[in-house]
Amino acid sequence: MTNEIRIGPEGRDDALTRALRELYAAPDDPAYWQSLEARILASVAAEGDGWWMPYQQWMRTGLVAAGILVAAAALTLAELRTEQRREAVNSVIETPRTLAHQMATETTPLPDREATLRLVTAP
Repeated sequence: MTNEIRIGPEGRDDALTRALRELYAAPDDPAYWQSLEARILASVAAEGDGWWMPYQQWMRTGLVAAGILVAAAALTLAELRTEQRREAVNSVIETPRTLAHQMATETTPLPDREATLRLVTAP
């Protein structure tokens, strides 16, 4: 078995290969490439409307949609911050004081030494 590329039932056809290479070979003349560039640029200029024109028609709609999304995100963020602040305040207000904290903050008619002793010995 060989790794030779087979073209057709008889194998390689070198004459056909040469003819195809000549047919599809890039032109060597620089004038060809300049005229090709001129034809492409003329075709683009003759179109008037470029490939971007359909997108340009949707630009205003896209900007409005983007603005609405930014406003919604800002409102959501503001509400989230408000809720976080509310939770922080509620956690401070609604948290019961520990016994030691309650004893330390309440005023008692006891002398300072006795209040300190009760604070230290409290469970």
